[in-house]
Amino acid sequence: MSPHAVTNHVLDVIIVGAGIAGLAAALAIHGAGHHVTIVEGASVLREIGAGVLISSNATRELIRWDLEDDLRVLIVQSRVSRVLRWDDGKVLSEVKMDPSFALKKYNAPVWMLHRADLHTAMLKKVQSLGIEIKLGSRVLNADVDEASVTLASGEVLRCDFIVGADGVRSKMRDIISQEPVPALPTGDYAFQFALEIGEYKNDPVIAPLVEGHAATAWWGPGRHVIGTLLRGESLFNCVAVFPDDGSLGDEHKQLGADVDELRRNFSDCVRSILFHADPSSIVKWKLQDLDPLEFWHRGHAVLIGDACHPMLPYLAQGASQAIEDGAVLAQCLAHLPLDRVGSAFQDLRFSRATQIQQNARKQKTENHYPDGPEQQARDERLKDPTQVRAWQWEPVVGKPNKTWSDGLFGYDSQVEFEEYLKEHDAGRRNVKQTVRL
Repeated sequence: MSPHAVTNHVLDVIIVGAGIAGLAAALAIHGAGHHVTIVEGASVLREIGAGVLISSNATRELIRWDLEDDLRVLIVQSRVSRVLRWDDGKVLSEVKMDPSFALKKYNAPVWMLHRADLHTAMLKKVQSLGIEIKLGSRVLNADVDEASVTLASGEVLRCDFIVGADGVRSKMRDIISQEPVPALPTGDYAFQFALEIGEYKNDPVIAPLVEGHAATAWWGPGRHVIGTLLRGESLFNCVAVFPDDGSLGDEHKQLGADVDELRRNFSDCVRSILFHADPSSIVKWKLQDLDPLEFWHRGHAVLIGDACHPMLPYLAQGASQAIEDGAVLAQCLAHLPLDRVGSAFQDLRFSRATQIQQNARKQKTENHYPDGPEQQARDERLKDPTQVRAWQWEPVVGKPNKTWSDGLFGYDSQVEFEEYLKEHDAGRRNVKQTVRL
């Protein structure tokens, strides 16, 4: 079909990668009426990781994709958020939260989920819709002008459009950029483990941490720990971040770890929690990032999620931004000719994702101040709950400025796309790319 035509033709879309970004794109693009195939290099799908905060900007999409009932028993809605000093446990900040507040103000709730639970629910929904997932199908190359991917097996898959959702170590990023674009080490490792709450109801260390549905963070020089309730409040999940000592080499993740390494990096206040960790259950991974890319697209291909804007975990927005990406891309594919899809998607997503990415970097710096004047000023500022992450979005000409919370939680992919069309397609007829009968 002509890349300039807007017709009722059903597009064949290949998505590279079956992580949260790839599954989100599959659900949204299938929902827009197109035919989707997912190719994934792994032979078995197994999502590992920690808790993910799915804020209103993303839960509204999951609800549109009919996932709320599948996730309901797994959702946690924290009622207290605390920041403590890493050495003595002194409370730096404590914010009470109303679980119904986001629903009332932004028309969508805020959920805390285990990453694996979210991925499993999305995967089951994709499979129930008959979307094909080709496992053990590593992409060796792609022709973004003719829209085809070549697998390591030699098989060539032809399509109308390619979505690169293959993560921070993306092959599609190199292909679209026409040169290697390696992920950048942040200088940090993250360790994650979870404890079954039922085993620690009377534990003098763990039990007080989970009372009142609390999420707790300990901040210290060059490191921090976050503890949250997950899986319907049956798990206490810990993520510990500290300096990369090079022990992973070029590996990105590993299962199992030296728990003594974890304990050595924290003070007595936090170490008492870390002593509960089962070494065989620990996931260790190298935190990696990218500087903002000039182009997220070329030809009939586009990058989404960590492939183009990895989100450091300090703002817990990685999964939410991947979900937004899938929703926005589906709007572009449904309403625009193919030669405009990539540029429109980048126009719609670049500034927002980049600002969140940059603020995640700022949050890392704030979390990890060495003891001294900057740390003391931060601790004083945290006493005022309104100053916790008191950032502003970059102003947009002709639009009112938004607070950080309003701009983050109030985002709606459908509204954003409709506004984009009004600004860029004034006087043009809005024709859907396809409607599946």
